[in-house]
Amino acid sequence: MRVDRLTTAVRTVKILAILMHALSLDTVLDLMRCFPCLEKLYIESSGPGISNLWRRKHRTLIRSLDIPLKTIVWNYYRGIKSHVDLATFFVLNARVLELMTFEVNVEDFNEEFFAQHHKKLQVDSRASRGARIRFTTDWCYNYHMKLSVHDLGRADPFERTHPLQGDTTFELC
Repeated sequence: MRVDRLTTAVRTVKILAILMHALSLDTVLDLMRCFPCLEKLYIESSGPGISNLWRRKHRTLIRSLDIPLKTIVWNYYRGIKSHVDLATFFVLNARVLELMTFEVNVEDFNEEFFAQHHKKLQVDSRASRGARIRFTTDWCYNYHMKLSVHDLGRADPFERTHPLQGDTTFELC
């Protein structure tokens, strides 16, 4: 996926959902430049992704980029390197982030996975001290999202309108 730069930034777009087979930080950052006022980002990635070595490559950008995201929802988060790298980028650099939700496979919904990701995502060093990191196993959300995405009468057509199922939520912080 390649994003061509717009000559004018579109500041009216507040919510964006992206589906990428090969997850790429470069592509996500290009989208954020096109839509500089994004408040909510929904990510779905089914493939392994590519190396997201943002620390060196985007060092100068990080200092100047104001990331306005308040909410990030990640469908099919598997905890593989490309997923962890991109998620860590937002944990460490999104200063106004309020909630980051990872929808994981039920087999990964356990204390060991949470402890590993607390460390991998560097939660204790997060840029937004008030940010909450949440894991859920509510897989039916993806199906619901595709059904409601065409309802443009809603403020956020991607937002979950049904309650979470049972005890399927765990917050790291």
